[in-house]
Amino acid sequence: FGALVIAVPVSVYYRFLREKLSLYWREALTTRVLDQYYENRTFYVMETLQEIDNPDQRIADDVRAFTRTSLDFFIAIFTSLVDLASFSAILLNIFPGLFVAIIAYAGLGSIVTTNLGRSLVSKNYQSLRKEADFRFSLIRTRENAEAIAFYDPDAKLERDNLKTLFSKVLENQMEIIKTQRNLEVFTTAYRYVPQVLPSLIVAPLYFQHKVELGAISQSYGAFNHILGDFSIIINSFESLSAFSAGLSRLTLFMDQIQIGGWRQGGTGESSMADII
Repeated sequence: FGALVIAVPVSVYYRFLREKLSLYWREALTTRVLDQYYENRTFYVMETLQEIDNPDQRIADDVRAFTRTSLDFFIAIFTSLVDLASFSAILLNIFPGLFVAIIAYAGLGSIVTTNLGRSLVSKNYQSLRKEADFRFSLIRTRENAEAIAFYDPDAKLERDNLKTLFSKVLENQMEIIKTQRNLEVFTTAYRYVPQVLPSLIVAPLYFQHKVELGAISQSYGAFNHILGDFSIIINSFESLSAFSAGLSRLTLFMDQIQIGGWRQGGTGESSMADII
């Protein structure tokens, strides 16, 4: 009961601090990006050159996704390292061969998952772009409502354009869903096999009276903990692919800001790494 009284506020405050840190990081990064974007008329140069699509989305959505996902992923890696150090000793004490089996199993799973889901990065990149194009067309209709109503009362051109953009959004999303389906066939099987694997390895030792019955239960717990630590990429692959796509767009945007600032006589000294 005492542990419960302490654990509840700690758990709640832990999440609060994570969200607060993410918010502060987003504030700092967005401020830096905006300063770079509006300095030396860089925004005008980029709009004139039309080399970057939807800068509004990159500043608003991609920065937010980058800060939140980066922080979550860093904490997940740190937690996994602590968990790995704790349970490796237990598993090595029971049966070192089981620890080797985990490394081989997780390594093979990571390779297969990466190959199956590699195309998700480019498809998520296109998804961000197509969604932003569709949203921007809706905003353009609102901003030019009077002119559209005057010259095209039925707004046929606007509707046709929006339907075309929306169909592209749906087509790309369907491709993402199909790729996720193929990926989940493997990852689902990958998650279920560990329910059998420890017993196949440790049970013969029990029947040979080399380990106690409780060692099998311990091996299950330690095995699943360690496998989860080694499988962080597999378990988070879909969210990481979306994060990678957003990061690519944000990096390209910052590179173009530097080029635009240089063309306007700016220093162009800041890089993406400096701003992050």
